[in-house]
Amino acid sequence: MSNMNSSVHKGTGRSSGIRVLLRMSGGFLQICLNIFIYAVIIFFVVKAVHYTYDFAYRIFGDVSVEVEPGRDVKILILKGESTMNVATKLETNKLIPDRYSFFLKVQIGNFGSDENKKKYEIMGGTYVLNTSMNYDEILAVITDAKNSIEGEISVEEAENSP
Repeated sequence: MSNMNSSVHKGTGRSSGIRVLLRMSGGFLQICLNIFIYAVIIFFVVKAVHYTYDFAYRIFGDVSVEVEPGRDVKILILKGESTMNVATKLETNKLIPDRYSFFLKVQIGNFGSDENKKKYEIMGGTYVLNTSMNYDEILAVITDAKNSIEGEISVEEAENSP
């Protein structure tokens, strides 16, 4: 009988050692998983902050697509065309880096302005813009009809022309 008791104790000692080992490895895995999750969260927070900073800098900073002298691009803006359409044309012609930041700059500039007198009222016409111009310089040109090299064409006229 004493033989039987000693074998039971030996088995119990072995299984409790395995339990301790499993607990320790489970705790270690949990710590590793927590570290991984926190690292992923920090990575995405840093990326979001970086993207937000870049986007805000495009709105409020001095951003251009190319350094001087750049290249001249002729662009037709129709009378009554939406700001987003104009921003898309500018982005497509590589005059601005991002249409959404340009659109937001115009909207922020017009925020609080009277409906009759907006800060950035984009005028229809054909303008020559340069890829080295920043947002403020582009807006200074396209908000003054005197800078147009040809007369205004409205959206309706452009849709009805062959």
